[in-house]
Amino acid sequence: MPIMSDSRLTRLAWIVTGLGMALLFLALGLIVLRAPAGLLPDITPWYSDFLVTAAVGVAIIVGGFVAARLPRNPYGWLLLLFGISNGAVQGFAENYAVRSTLIASQPLPLASLSFVFAAVGFATWISAVPLLFVLFPSGKLPSRRWWPFAVLILLSYLVLLAFLWLSPSALLLPFPSPFHEAGEMGRLADNLTSTALSFILFIAIPVSGLSVIVRAIRAKGQERQQFKWLGLSSILIVLAILWNSEIVPLLPDVLDALLEAAAFAGVPLAVGIAILRYRLWDIDVIIRKTVLYTVLTVLLGVVYAILVVAFQAVFTRATGQDSPAALVLSTLAIAALFTPLRRWLQSFIDRRFYRRKYDAEQVLNRFALAARDETDLDKLTAELLRVIQETMEPEHVTLWLRPAERQPPSDPYR
Repeated sequence: MPIMSDSRLTRLAWIVTGLGMALLFLALGLIVLRAPAGLLPDITPWYSDFLVTAAVGVAIIVGGFVAARLPRNPYGWLLLLFGISNGAVQGFAENYAVRSTLIASQPLPLASLSFVFAAVGFATWISAVPLLFVLFPSGKLPSRRWWPFAVLILLSYLVLLAFLWLSPSALLLPFPSPFHEAGEMGRLADNLTSTALSFILFIAIPVSGLSVIVRAIRAKGQERQQFKWLGLSSILIVLAILWNSEIVPLLPDVLDALLEAAAFAGVPLAVGIAILRYRLWDIDVIIRKTVLYTVLTVLLGVVYAILVVAFQAVFTRATGQDSPAALVLSTLAIAALFTPLRRWLQSFIDRRFYRRKYDAEQVLNRFALAARDETDLDKLTAELLRVIQETMEPEHVTLWLRPAERQPPSDPYR
């Protein structure tokens, strides 16, 4: 007999979600209060921090919703734990420490505990990442062989939980923690936490991510659609890593923060759709449109640049100076090319990557034309069976037509 009923678990999920969002709003409030202080040394600008922290709230909401709808599925609870530990616990603790150390005229009450909670929050959400990959989409391990892997993640998490806040090399904030010691305890904490964190970052997360790829390739039907949602949203994570200003300074702070916020918000949304199976098959349309308009944008950009250079060269040779007419003509040419180029690209993408669906759509279009003009029921029935066989490829097709209901003869004398 379960310890808690589904209704109680659902109420618990909403309570935890509410508490997590309340703490997240407090963290956002502390970030906004940093604005008058301007840019602080070695601290992310307040507006970038605000965008990313607010985006993590999506993980809390989606995790709470999944946990409330599927209270026996651990995935929603794990996603809820990830969001709360990342945005609420670590976000609140770090910003409380920043205000106490760099902004307030004197230390705030219990400010030293913020270093502990920041370490706890970081250890929790970083340890949850590989489990979120491995447990997707069913909330269960792929097989029993994954149990030792999950146990190692749990042990690493317990080590981080116990020693991360004591490790002098674990600098979650750009100023020293009052709990860091340079003695034997500090060296022990450094060795243990570096080993546990290295396992999670360089073994657990890559292996779990690889398992997602392998299982996605093998998946079929509904499960394949779920992996498509996760795969499409993971592109945002890859872009955020590649364009992160801390690694490759190619984007300004605001754009970098917007991209990172889109990743933190987009992935939980996609995961929620996949787990709850809401409009699951719409992912094919989204992928097709994404591919179409990405390629279309790149092609139009290249064509526009070529036209501008070509027209400018013509006007320079004819008049001896640059002319804004080159930009105008190039813009008009791009506007004229947009619709036919989009249609050609859509047809090419459908034929190249969605051949079976493209053929099915063509068959259905021909059947619609035939059904509009055909009056012979036998011919129409045969055509319908042929279309079903060609598009769905079932092993057997049977068509049953309900006989027309016979109306009793009307009484002419009534």
